Amino acid sequence: MIPQGSITQIELEYMLIDENLEPKALPYPLLKKITDNFSEKLVIGRGGFAVVYKGKLDNGTIAVKKLSNIYMQEEQFHREVECLMKVKHKNVLRFLGYCADTQGNMASYNGRMVMADVQQRLLCFEYLPKGNLDDFIKDTSEELEWRKRYQVIKGICEGINYLHQKNIVHLDLKPENILFDKDMMPKITDFGISRCFEEDQTRIITKNVGGTLGYLAPEFYVGEITHKFDLYSLGIIIMEMLTGKKGCHNIANVCESWSSNSDILWWDQIRVCAEIGIECSDLEPAKRPENIKHIIDRLLSTESSTHVIPAGGPKKLLVLHPPVLRFPFEANKVITCPLQLTNNTDKPIAFRLMDKSVGSSFLRLPLCGVVLPNTPYTLVVTTKTQEKWPRKWITDVNLQGASLILGDDEHIKTFQSHPEQYFQQMGNAVQKVELKGLYTVPQQVTISTHEPISTTIKLLCKVEHPGEYSLDTNHAKQW
Repeated sequence: MIPQGSITQIELEYMLIDENLEPKALPYPLLKKITDNFSEKLVIGRGGFAVVYKGKLDNGTIAVKKLSNIYMQEEQFHREVECLMKVKHKNVLRFLGYCADTQGNMASYNGRMVMADVQQRLLCFEYLPKGNLDDFIKDTSEELEWRKRYQVIKGICEGINYLHQKNIVHLDLKPENILFDKDMMPKITDFGISRCFEEDQTRIITKNVGGTLGYLAPEFYVGEITHKFDLYSLGIIIMEMLTGKKGCHNIANVCESWSSNSDILWWDQIRVCAEIGIECSDLEPAKRPENIKHIIDRLLSTESSTHVIPAGGPKKLLVLHPPVLRFPFEANKVITCPLQLTNNTDKPIAFRLMDKSVGSSFLRLPLCGVVLPNTPYTLVVTTKTQEKWPRKWITDVNLQGASLILGDDEHIKTFQSHPEQYFQQMGNAVQKVELKGLYTVPQQVTISTHEPISTTIKLLCKVEHPGEYSLDTNHAKQW
């Protein structure tokens, strides 16, 4: 039996302030008091096996989860408390304490008065004001922009990684069990059916596997539990965050669904997250990623600068960002869009950007300059004025860029004196990178046509040794 707590309200309020304090056994009368005798007015959540109440303290609010007697199995309650006592992570809901109260009450049974045990089992957590992930998936008015959506995916993965390192398999990951704090940091909750593995244990075979259909890994039919059980649920959650729907989707279609979004600058992260979501939700556990750590490593790789990869291995060169040049349309005005060139080498790199369109589309081109070692350089690409909203993509836009490595200060001086001549002496361009360039519609503008407006921009990359490099652009790094 878990011992009854004797902690006071003041001590509970200290726990709310000091995150280093450990969860404690809490007295039932205290929880009854701070929930106003479990008033319906303080209910903030309700499920098949529990009701969650606000617990009001002088210095804040906590969440009090009161388990129903139908749910109550002592072994299951002990298992949940055991899991909760082991976890403390920024992406796991903070556990404050538990109550295991049993009192004998006289009741009538078959015409006789008998003493019956009444069990009260409660769990207490930090209170989070922003709701759960399911609310944001369903409520389009609260739609998360991509950068925040990516941080949610990454936070969920880090929370799962922490649990797996503690040998805890959650078994009921779903959007309703991902809560948000005031800063929209995701926190995993509800460990009611979680399992704690023994050290070096890799699987459990059981007849009792719970969970939520739609997020439940298919191996639950045979009662097999491994760490890949949670990966399946994660995959469904990721695809639901990307598309609003459960189930596998084509990666190209997922990326296309984001193509009209202003956050297309993060296309590489969207693509990688789609790949992870589809792989994790594979019906065969062996085809899912090896573990959650590998998934986090793939996410982190999208946050670092991608680089040029020659046939013989990785080699860094200029990175171009963003992949789509967006020009917010205003009649009779020039429109600008920044284009960042990032030098990932230890040598200065010269560049030239030219307008090769049929009929000039841009102002102030060509642009030439030098990008210093390990440094970003931002160009501002400017279109000419348009009297009316264009009825089609910008026609025949062709931005051509050439880059080359400058060996020393003397080369830099020569280039700065005669940039055009310098490039003419350097052979032909060997690499093409195609970008989209398009006008975007201000919110106040209504367009009669339903046709998309876009163009393909070709960017050519010139290096000292033609044929030696290939370019892998990264769309994740912020300007």
